[in-house]
Amino acid sequence: MTTIPANPKVQAIRQHVRNSDATLHQLIDDPLAHLDAGKLYQSPAENEWTIMQNLSHIVEFMPYWAGEIEKLIAEPGCEFGRTPDDLGRLHGISEHETDSLDRINAALPGSYARLDEVLGRLKDSDLELSGKHIRYGEKPLDWLIEEFVTNHLSGHVSQIKSCIELVG
Repeated sequence: MTTIPANPKVQAIRQHVRNSDATLHQLIDDPLAHLDAGKLYQSPAENEWTIMQNLSHIVEFMPYWAGEIEKLIAEPGCEFGRTPDDLGRLHGISEHETDSLDRINAALPGSYARLDEVLGRLKDSDLELSGKHIRYGEKPLDWLIEEFVTNHLSGHVSQIKSCIELVG
């Protein structure tokens, strides 16, 4: 007999994030670990992020969005989010865009664990709570998670794969 999880939507979200995290670590272990280190900091095209900028952003945004999820759960209807030119976001990237692969790899588990811990406390019913995104207006939590966590993470993993092909 198969048991249905208590919160199947949340479990699917967590699995999606877990899969992206696993793919990211596979990329770090190989091919990034075998890539000429200078290529981690090379832009693949004009106005495109480097591999390390992508990795730095991932380390920065997972705990950021975990905090925004917590805020929305604690205070439904609150304002959440940020714009692409947010100073905290930009600082998180610039502060670590020259880190070594080992250093960024060491930071990823804590960043992921923070997000997973917050997601693990959610109930499916929480996904219906809404708040006001500072750019997009009234949005439910499931939209926030899809837009800024699951799709965002898998998008940056894909971007890293593209960078590897272009700079490799």
